[in-house]
Amino acid sequence: MRLFIALSLPPDARGPLTALQERLPVGRPVPEENLHLTLAFLGDQPDEAVEALHDALSTLRAPAVPLTLSGAALFGGKSGQAVGLEADGGKALTEMFDRVRSRLRSAGVRVERRRFRPHVTLARLKGGADASGALSVLAGASIGPVVATSFGLFRSHLNRDGAIYEALSVYALVL
Repeated sequence: MRLFIALSLPPDARGPLTALQERLPVGRPVPEENLHLTLAFLGDQPDEAVEALHDALSTLRAPAVPLTLSGAALFGGKSGQAVGLEADGGKALTEMFDRVRSRLRSAGVRVERRRFRPHVTLARLKGGADASGALSVLAGASIGPVVATSFGLFRSHLNRDGAIYEALSVYALVL
């Protein structure tokens, strides 16, 4: 089962994000219900890992995370790219990321050692596509501050038309 942990974006961020998506000249937009900020991608995990993950994450108490989304982000390469907005959540976001990683380790889940580049993916491009037009649209964009009040454990179902995300568990952050 393909899993990830993400901050859920509040409704006041979704409208401006979908308006930006409509202005992108290339790429397949991420459906509004799939917009999120990934804290940890776990990849394929055995079914029994879900319960251990839920147990570890359900006891995590953290404050809500204020986010400002601005600055174009580009990820990927020859096999495909993702464009979006970088996310700044200051100390609250960094601490949330660290707490989630700690809980994952306590649940026995191996976590990739990768630099944390918080962002919200807005569109996916085929490999070799020219992303310059999308990056130009996103370069001056700024959304927020908005406040993320929950995070969750999600399952990703891959299909020809893109991924469908299923929330397995959602956890509130303290306001």
